[in-house]
Amino acid sequence: MRLSIITATYNRPMQLASTALPSIQSQTDRNFEWIVINDGANPDTKDIINSIMAKADFPISYIEMEHPEPSTGFGLCYARNLGLDAAGGDIVSYLDDDNSIAPEFVASMRQYFEQHPNVRYSMARQQRRRDVIRNGSVIRQGKPFVSPSNCCSLQQLLWQQEIFDSNGFVHYRSNAPRWNPQFKVFADYEYLLQCACIWGEGGFGLNNSILVNYIQSSIGIIGSSNYEQWATELSLIVSNQANYFILQDNAVEPLEQLVNTYITKGKISLTPKAFAFL
Repeated sequence: MRLSIITATYNRPMQLASTALPSIQSQTDRNFEWIVINDGANPDTKDIINSIMAKADFPISYIEMEHPEPSTGFGLCYARNLGLDAAGGDIVSYLDDDNSIAPEFVASMRQYFEQHPNVRYSMARQQRRRDVIRNGSVIRQGKPFVSPSNCCSLQQLLWQQEIFDSNGFVHYRSNAPRWNPQFKVFADYEYLLQCACIWGEGGFGLNNSILVNYIQSSIGIIGSSNYEQWATELSLIVSNQANYFILQDNAVEPLEQLVNTYITKGKISLTPKAFAFL
């Protein structure tokens, strides 16, 4: 069973080189391919990938794409879809340029799928941290925590009771859904909903190993978002619940409550940002 790892990067060559790349190169199991999508065709990113392709002992696919206009949707979703088109592995995973995976990530996830033949989509647990950044420097480093909790269920992820994130998320390539560019803040969550609708609750499995190092910053997609964005995107999911049959009535109600919470917080918050950096 071969794994394809998709990394989409947008104008952050040094971030890619210092964070994602070393963790890819350190994998103990080399039965994987790395697919890099250079969103916006940054020349420094191209140089970095070209410099390692000839000597790498694992396949690397390099793809350039024109960065889409914001009005046409979220560029990361377009990039990941290009990665899915290029992937040749039996299973597919995602790694952003500013995050890293443990050296045993490929070995652990391949073994997990081989030992659980009914599983079609799975996530590894993450060591997470939330940092506040000003002028390119970390001015406050958050307290590390592990997410999701041990033995987290799919229902908890669908109800937004646990954090779902695509870094370290692995699914079968065959019959996989497409990333929806309509979503930005909730792009990962919406993709999980699509996977759940295709493969069902029985197709999900949590790899309890901590295999991803995720540092969330105040200048990232989530860190710079606001409550209005959260409410708008989650409302779109709720209003189109017919497209997500995995969301039964008992799941839609807590999501509706979350929408109302975001709307209320947006009205009373003294800061436009929705994410709390501790």
